[in-house]
Amino acid sequence: MSTDPSSQPVTCRLCEGRCGLLAIVEDGRLAAFRGDPQDPVSQGFVCETARASLGALGHRDRLTTPLRRDAEGRLQPATWDEAVADIGARLRALRRRHGPPGVGLYLGDPVQRSSRALARSLAVGVGLGTPNLFSTLALGAGPRLQVAEWMLGQATPLLSDVGRAHYVLLLGDDASLRDWGPLQAGMGHADALRLSKRTKGTKVVTVGPRRGPLSELADQHLSIRAGTEAWLLLGLLSAVVRGGWADDQYVRDYTSGYAALEAALAPFPVDRCAAACGLEPAAITAVALKLSRAAMATIHPGHGALSGPDATVAAWAWLALHAVTANALRPGGAYAHPGVVDLQPLLEAVPSARAPRTRVGDHPLLLLQAPATALADEALTPGPGQLHALVCVQGDPLLDLPGSLRTSAALDGLELLVCLDTWRSPATERADWVLPVTHPWEQDELSLLDHVLLPVDQVSLSPAVVAAPEGARTVDQALQALFRAVHPGLRGNAFGHHFALGARLLAGAELSAWEGRLLDWLGGVDVARLQEPPHRLHRGDTNRAEWRVSHPDRKIRLLPEPVAAALRALEERPEDPALPLALCTSATGRRAPDPLHLARPEAGPVVRVHPALGLPDGASVSVQTRFGQVDAVARHDAGLRPDTVDLPRGFQVAATTLLPAEVRDAATGAPWLDGLACAVRAR
Repeated sequence: MSTDPSSQPVTCRLCEGRCGLLAIVEDGRLAAFRGDPQDPVSQGFVCETARASLGALGHRDRLTTPLRRDAEGRLQPATWDEAVADIGARLRALRRRHGPPGVGLYLGDPVQRSSRALARSLAVGVGLGTPNLFSTLALGAGPRLQVAEWMLGQATPLLSDVGRAHYVLLLGDDASLRDWGPLQAGMGHADALRLSKRTKGTKVVTVGPRRGPLSELADQHLSIRAGTEAWLLLGLLSAVVRGGWADDQYVRDYTSGYAALEAALAPFPVDRCAAACGLEPAAITAVALKLSRAAMATIHPGHGALSGPDATVAAWAWLALHAVTANALRPGGAYAHPGVVDLQPLLEAVPSARAPRTRVGDHPLLLLQAPATALADEALTPGPGQLHALVCVQGDPLLDLPGSLRTSAALDGLELLVCLDTWRSPATERADWVLPVTHPWEQDELSLLDHVLLPVDQVSLSPAVVAAPEGARTVDQALQALFRAVHPGLRGNAFGHHFALGARLLAGAELSAWEGRLLDWLGGVDVARLQEPPHRLHRGDTNRAEWRVSHPDRKIRLLPEPVAAALRALEERPEDPALPLALCTSATGRRAPDPLHLARPEAGPVVRVHPALGLPDGASVSVQTRFGQVDAVARHDAGLRPDTVDLPRGFQVAATTLLPAEVRDAATGAPWLDGLACAVRAR
């Protein structure tokens, strides 16, 4: 630990990495960041986004005062008292006129990274009684959590034990370029993998349409077609079962439904799966054999790996592979981390099977959250339960969701749009009210919910580094004030009176006091100990052998009925000669969550293509799909498959206009981000 008195230990919340940093403060100003070598999660790592955040606090697009749209359509400064009074009155009237479903919330990625913001948001949504509590969960971890609930009995986050495994398959976007995924915190995993490879000869396989830095470490790279991870995993599972390579004792003692699994895999021989993902059957069979024969093995899914219309199949095949090879819920495989505060009773109390479902699409609410991809449907489809008002909390549906034209129509048709955010975004530019919220460096944050995503047994408190602008409030404070202004009753609540009553109490309570009590009661942690540097309580390694299965027989269910239905509907996608390439939008080499944190802005949208495509490096091109087109500059990337086009979605480029709003996974609502047929033409 640094002895510099101006050096303050903090936990970064700008992405899923949860890196421990040392903030250097000079005269009340955030001057620099250094990596904290004593933090067991990040081990001294610090990225360019954290450094760029120094300028984010005073960026020209930073929001620092409430804004209200006037009669001429302009956003004008207002006070918080005016904002809370007007928004509260309008939400109360809309809820009374249209019922609780008429009002909804949209939770962006930053909400998922803040225990307090997530708890408050969920409490407010349930307290309002609306099933329209949309979140970006379906764009990342949702399919894995939903499949875990079906197979294990609760939506347990499962981590990949890459540092202990003898055989590691890295699936999807290269984890070293961004972070290790929505359910895997910490940037020390690559170093652990390198050490494991050097000391015990761990075999590493990377899989995806693009080679990244970790592919240089790997013993093998499988270059699959974009968006075909489901077919690869299905092929691996089929090879293990057909080859008789499953662990018989584990399957007999700890799972149920193996015979049904065998029957369900009958239509999916290895050669069919290999053809779908662009590999030779022998390549899949060889990996399946080595995976099943390794003493400990794990498949780690990176960003975008388990998404798209086949997300249910992909997430299921991933967990089923771990189960039949005796690598589920054990060291060196996919394991569950109980954490400092065991969340399993909470996860068991909110099963999606007993939760409300979306009015359109009949999607379950996973952990009380509806897939964000259902937002436009709920706003544009007339009838009882239609969405009429939306509060966006640190997220922009126009940038996050496929089918931005449809999303735009949905937002324009609302009677009230309120945005809580730190920066001016496309959504704030059309909002009726814009409420400025604090930056992570301007607020305290206790790691109460996300410590289960860490590779160690640790809980941390990240204190505010600098003072917030006078006009900004935390998400927690803003939502608390709005909820008190609405003061909803229990009539018509979609979650039932008892559950809604508890949510109402939590929605209006002071969460800091409850956080301390929970840590003390359930985790045996005195919050006062976290008030002093290094602001973390590290209790050593986590138990990787916890059997977190809640079914009455305590066995993993190998073939849940929703998965069987998804398998029956699974088909290869036909080729389109007019659109011969495959589009990737989920992979990215940048961690920046918004323009405020972009260290090196690019001149314009950049699409990465293989040199074999014949386009000059730097050429002006148009990327086209059946749903739209985007103009961009082509940059060569020899690490891509020749048939792959990489155009990351987000605030830098309107890639969402290329993606379909209606085509998504039937069970989880996961959107189609990778593998859509496209063409790139010179302009």
